[in-house]
Amino acid sequence: MSGHNAAVEFREAGFTYDAADEPSAHGVSLAVRPGECVVVTGPSGCGKTTLARMANGLIPAVYAGDRAGDVRVFGRSVADWEMDDLSCAVGSVFQNPRSQFFNLDTTSEIAFGCENMGVPRDEIVARVDATVRVLGIEHLLERDIRALSGGEKQLVAVASVHAMEPSVFVFDEPTAALDVRAMLRLRDVIVRLKEEGKAVLVVEHRLWWLAGVADRIALMRDGAVVSDMAAEEFSHMPDAERERLGLRAWDIARVAPRTAAPHGSASSGEPAFSVRGLSVRYGKRGALVVKRCDFDARAGCAVALVGRNGAGKTTFARCLAGLHAEAVGEVRVGGTALSARDRAGRVFLGMQESGYQLFSDTVEGELRLALDARRRRDGAGAFLTDDPALVDAKLSDFGLERFRGRHPLSLSGGQRQRLAIAAGMLQGACVLVLDEPTSGLDLANMRRIASQIDALKEQGCCIVVITHDYEFACATCDEIAHFENGRIAERFDLTPSNAPRVRALFGFD
Repeated sequence: MSGHNAAVEFREAGFTYDAADEPSAHGVSLAVRPGECVVVTGPSGCGKTTLARMANGLIPAVYAGDRAGDVRVFGRSVADWEMDDLSCAVGSVFQNPRSQFFNLDTTSEIAFGCENMGVPRDEIVARVDATVRVLGIEHLLERDIRALSGGEKQLVAVASVHAMEPSVFVFDEPTAALDVRAMLRLRDVIVRLKEEGKAVLVVEHRLWWLAGVADRIALMRDGAVVSDMAAEEFSHMPDAERERLGLRAWDIARVAPRTAAPHGSASSGEPAFSVRGLSVRYGKRGALVVKRCDFDARAGCAVALVGRNGAGKTTFARCLAGLHAEAVGEVRVGGTALSARDRAGRVFLGMQESGYQLFSDTVEGELRLALDARRRRDGAGAFLTDDPALVDAKLSDFGLERFRGRHPLSLSGGQRQRLAIAAGMLQGACVLVLDEPTSGLDLANMRRIASQIDALKEQGCCIVVITHDYEFACATCDEIAHFENGRIAERFDLTPSNAPRVRALFGFD
C-alpha cells in the first residue's frame, strides 16, 4: 500500500537482533495513515513486536542489531528523530505494563509523560481528568500501582500514553490482561482516536474486539508481511481459511463451548483440592481481597475462574500456590490441609508475567530445573524415564524445540508463557493454577495449551484457569466459577446450552 501522507511507513524494513541467527523482520512495506487503524497479527514469534519497536524507535535506540530498509514517521526516518521528540509523536503501550511504569501511584503515572514533555500544570490536570473519563477508570486514581491487578495496570499504561496526546499510537498486545468490558472500552477509545485523526497500529492475537474498528489487517509470517487486506475483506474470510492461517476469531458470537465436557462435570470426580473459609489480605494491614471463600476443584476437570479486573482472582491464585499466606481458612490438597509453605510444588502457579518465574539461561535448562525440583520433592525413584526424554517430549509438546538453547527471556511473551507451563507440568504438580495462560498466544498455540490441559485431565490432574479469554475457556474448560467480591458467586458447567450465560459473565452482554 502506498505510503502517501502516511503517519508511519515501513519501506522494505527489516531487523536482525544481535546474536540472532535470522532476521526477526525483513522486507516489510506497510503504511498507517492519520485516522486509520491497522492491525498486525500472525503466529507467535513472527516479528510483530519487532515491527512495533521499529515504529516507536526502540529499534535502534534500545535494541542492538542490523537494520535494513527504512521506517519513517511523518516522512522522516526514525533514525533522524531525537528520541524525546519521537516519544512525544509516537505513544506506545506494551504487553507488560510494568516495563513502562516510573511511579508508585496511579495518578502520578498517568501525568508522568506530560510532565516530561513540559506541559503546564493546569493542562496536565485537564488531560488526566479527560483521560480517566474516556477510559472509565476514575476508580483507579490515587491507587498504589503495586496493588493493582494485571488488567488494571494495563489500563493505567493506556491512560499514561493517552494523556500525552501523541499523533501515533502503537499498541502491542494491549488486551493481554484485560477483561471483556475493558477491551470494549479500549475499542471505544480507538474509535475516538481515529475521529481525532490519530494513526493507530495494533499488534494483536485476539481480534474480535477490533471488528468494526480496524481499517486493515496485516498478516505476518516468518518476519514478513504476507497479506495486507481491508477489514471488510477479512470479515468475509471463511472460518476454515482463517483457522488455516492460524488466526483467532473475528466474530465472537460464532465461538461456542464444546458439545460435551469430556472429563466430567462439577458433580463428578474426586476433589483434588478444597478451600474452606479462605480470607486473604493484600499486605499485612490491607483490606481483605479474598473473603471467607469456599472452593472445590476436582480431579480430571478444568475450571475457568472468571471475573472483572481487580476482583481478586490473582491474589486468590497466589494463595492457592503458597506464594501468599492466608489470613484465615485452610487449603486441602488430596484431603490433607497444607500450610502455604507446604503447598509449594504441589500446586503450581503459572503467572501472568511468566518471565518472573524463569530462572535458567536456556530453555532446556529451565525444564531441567523443573525436573530437579520434582526429584527433590518426590525422590529419585519417581522417574521411570530418563531426563533427556522427558525434556525432549515437553519441548515437542509445546513447540519449543528450535528454542532449546535460547535464553528464556529472549523469547516472545507467548513463547515464555508456554515454557512456564511446560516447566510446571514437569514439576509433577497435581494441581495447576494458570493465570491468563493465553496472553500473547496465537490460535495454534492456544490450541496447543488446550491439548496439554486435556492430557493433564486424563492423568487425573486438576486445572484452574484464570482467564478473560472466552475462546480458550470454550476450547478446554469444563466449568465456570464466577469470582466476585472476594468469593465464588456462582458456578456451573460450561456447555453449549449455557453459552449465553457464559458470555454474559465474560462481559459480552
